[in-house]
Amino acid sequence: MLMDKADDIDETTLKQATNFFKYDYHDRGMVKWQGYYLSDHTEHVNKVAHQITDANNRIRQPEMTSEAIAQILFEAYTHNDTVTAQLNTQSDTGIIPPMITGPVIGYTDESIIIGKQLIPQNNLWWVSKNSF
Repeated sequence: MLMDKADDIDETTLKQATNFFKYDYHDRGMVKWQGYYLSDHTEHVNKVAHQITDANNRIRQPEMTSEAIAQILFEAYTHNDTVTAQLNTQSDTGIIPPMITGPVIGYTDESIIIGKQLIPQNNLWWVSKNSF
């Protein structure tokens, strides 16, 4: 007899639960996660806005002669110094690419290796040896 009552409770509980989920409970779906997505999205938007502001505020350094650039690069290479270089390029909208900073690792007949980037020598606009 005790077993029958336990089965009735389970049957009753199951029916109540079924009715609750069918008629009363409304899953909010992704709404409950929006706080997480919103903060990630806001962080990303702020990061992109900061990158755009930085890109728009870059200024073109005064152009250097290829001889002056070669002199600085050679000195930096022999003394294992770090340099900062600006490329002779810009986007269609006039955005100047970011400066390239790193040690002068090596060179070829037509290119220089600064950090991990291979840069054509005729693509260098300005170079400065960093003093740390």
